[in-house]
Amino acid sequence: MSFYTMAFMGATPIGSLAAGFLASKIGAPWTVFIGGPICICGAFFFAKRLPILRQLVRPIYVKMGTIPEIAMGIQSANELSIQRK
Repeated sequence: MSFYTMAFMGATPIGSLAAGFLASKIGAPWTVFIGGPICICGAFFFAKRLPILRQLVRPIYVKMGTIPEIAMGIQSANELSIQRK
């Protein structure tokens, strides 16, 4: 069950456990106050690494055929909207 939870919820159970422990020690308002900047730092870290992740993942999507399907779907939607006009 724990593998299922980690697959669909990521690290949320671990973060919830840590936040609960911290809130019991220093209080809920301070836990939220500390958690905010940690989330912002995590977002900046992820945003900085996003171009590298795109380069690594794009060949996988092309191999799986995911990207052409999306492009064909967008193209057919555009063709339908042009035909209606």
